[in-house]
Amino acid sequence: MKRFIPAFQWQSRAVLMRHLRVHVRNWHTMLVPPIFEPLILLLAFGVGLGRQIEGFVWQGLELDYLRYLAPGMLAYTAFMIAFFQALFGAFVRMHFQKSWEGQLTTMVRLEHVVWGEALWAAAYATGYAVVLGLVLSVFGLTGYLDLQWQWLPVVVPLLFLCALAFSAVGLFFTAVVPTIDHMSLPFFLVIMPIAFSSSTYFPLPDVVVLREVVLLNPLHHLSEGLRWLLVAGEWTWHLLAAAGLCVLVIFLFVPLDQRLLRKRIFGEQ
Repeated sequence: MKRFIPAFQWQSRAVLMRHLRVHVRNWHTMLVPPIFEPLILLLAFGVGLGRQIEGFVWQGLELDYLRYLAPGMLAYTAFMIAFFQALFGAFVRMHFQKSWEGQLTTMVRLEHVVWGEALWAAAYATGYAVVLGLVLSVFGLTGYLDLQWQWLPVVVPLLFLCALAFSAVGLFFTAVVPTIDHMSLPFFLVIMPIAFSSSTYFPLPDVVVLREVVLLNPLHHLSEGLRWLLVAGEWTWHLLAAAGLCVLVIFLFVPLDQRLLRKRIFGEQ
């Protein structure tokens, strides 16, 4: 448990706040993607493609494709943004900007840097998802999207927990990829398999092997749990499964991240 104590210490918060200050300086450019990326996706897939799909059925319920897509996009945003921020952002700060070296010359230790990076990636992804929720609410106000809006603020802590787990996986690849040229490997080895087996953009086919595999996919449970909650207003076991799997990922990967990054930076075994 001692590897998790630094998450609550002031040094980790200092690393988190450092990243936040840098981010705020560029708010006018950093705010554009969270607004326009989901807007474009919702218009292209939810509205454009959705109008070409008739009789869309999910779990025995016939609904518009946009209603199916919106909760999945919330889950996918928490996954994708946290993973890439912990992968690309942390790697650039560690290898090119030398931010980690500067932090380690202070009272900040490596475990604080790791937790600060993970917490920042999770907070950034959660903020991204909140902005997406606001974009979705605009679609709701215009009558294009009908969801159980009262549950939207309730799922924010779960999105943060899952984003923290995904950031821990991203930091694992930050610790092991040799150069930035190898960053495409995690995309093909992790991002695509998890994303396309998560029922984010389409219901999964009823295949026995696939049905068993996705039980271990936290993004699948997060997508389905949010969909049941925001579409049908029902709390299901998927939300509990998503939270449990994400806690397990955090407990497995954070100590591994710290050990691998210590070996990479200090050469310790």
